[in-house]
Amino acid sequence: MDTFLGHQTTVDFYGCKSDKISSCQFIEDTLLKAARILNLTVVNTTIHSFSPIGVSGVIVIEESHIAIHTWPEHNYIAIDFFTCNKSYNLKKGLEWLKEEFKAERLSQEVIKRGSLKNIEDFKV
Repeated sequence: MDTFLGHQTTVDFYGCKSDKISSCQFIEDTLLKAARILNLTVVNTTIHSFSPIGVSGVIVIEESHIAIHTWPEHNYIAIDFFTCNKSYNLKKGLEWLKEEFKAERLSQEVIKRGSLKNIEDFKV
């Protein structure tokens, strides 16, 4: 069985409340609380508001990062969780985020990153 350095989970939230997802402060507060719920260690935060609407941001965590992009005009949010922490309960965090964003539904995909087998093949 192949072992990986980390996993990247891409999550799409549909039918979100546009009045909430266009607020930089709401997005930052929500992501920081999600990181706490997931027992992830926050290192730094950068959130940017676009004109006329939309927010993008990154929460750098010791375990890797959480990135977000919102499209309030489409009631849509995309979030990427990339982490080397295999013990965190992402399902719990996603359920909480779905409620916070007032999303009608979400979908997710997991990508395995950094195959140790492939890395070993390239060692000098």
